[in-house]
Amino acid sequence: MKIDPASTPSSPLAAGISPGIYPYLGGSVPVDQLRSVVADYGGAVVSGRQGAKLAARTPGVLVDPAAYGLPATADSAPLFDYDEWLTRQRAADVPLLLTDTPRIRNGDRSALCKALERWAAIDEPTLVVLPIEPWWLRDGLSWLIEEVREAGRPVAIVLLHQFNGLDTVRAVAGLLAFISAVQPLPVILLRCDMSAVGAAAHGAFAGFVGSSANTRHGPLPMRQSDPAEQRDASPSVFLPKLHDYFKASSLPAFPRDRRPDMLRCDDPVCRADSLLTITELSETDLQAGRTLAGRHNMAITDQIARLVLSAAEPQDAWRETCQAGATASASLAESGISLSLKPWLRQWLDIDSPSRALQTVR
Repeated sequence: MKIDPASTPSSPLAAGISPGIYPYLGGSVPVDQLRSVVADYGGAVVSGRQGAKLAARTPGVLVDPAAYGLPATADSAPLFDYDEWLTRQRAADVPLLLTDTPRIRNGDRSALCKALERWAAIDEPTLVVLPIEPWWLRDGLSWLIEEVREAGRPVAIVLLHQFNGLDTVRAVAGLLAFISAVQPLPVILLRCDMSAVGAAAHGAFAGFVGSSANTRHGPLPMRQSDPAEQRDASPSVFLPKLHDYFKASSLPAFPRDRRPDMLRCDDPVCRADSLLTITELSETDLQAGRTLAGRHNMAITDQIARLVLSAAEPQDAWRETCQAGATASASLAESGISLSLKPWLRQWLDIDSPSRALQTVR
């Protein structure tokens, strides 16, 4: 979803990207599918070397170097000693360069400074990628704000976590405090989930929402699982009624007799069909199920973004969307399904918008 530039302030990113919510697709998407996504949603991000090849064949696509998964130690150089990613992105003729920052470890202020200096002298529009853990939105927030202000450059936050970094206590409040404190510098959420829409409602320039679980957060090493545990390989699916992601394999557990609309989706992909279609397809053809889940996730993200960001009070609209999901989740208890409210969603509900605060004062 691209926001009308005429309704937004001028930005140093204006030459490369418009404000809005876009898909993050990784680097393995077929080129014809990528072109279709760009046509439908106005842009996209792909990643890595393969992503650079795709971008060269698809105008308007950005390339995330995705170097933040590389190991980094205090003794190793935190950035490449050559400009391979700069060269690759220039060759792809991308509208906006993304820097190749590896993981910035907690407390490493010097690595943060070095990341903010990357390619500072070049003339092309450039976005500094900051792959950080939730620590930087809490204990390291003052450093993060000071250094980004000092650098005066647009930044893209990649929140590194095994699952969802915004589940961390005070992470949402820290993110919003950061966005507010560095304005008018643009802040982008890269490899994010539906919270990118909430961030845009609270002043973020743009957000790129992963179409799958693997592209909705920055990678961190996972704990070794018990070999006896069978991993659920079914795709994650966003349920608009509950405002949350669920594994496709879990969807049949939701009652269909008493709440037949719980699994119905009205986005342009599903067209009022049941999301159980994704479950059933995944059971016979996992790859096809993942593709359909990704298409649905992109379509429903765009639909919610349009609803929220076109509202007279986007922050209120976002809160109402979150509250509707929490209310629907609580209502399932009478059907025998107990769902705990996810920490990230609870944190959004704890944030008061300016208009709500004004109503409280009155």
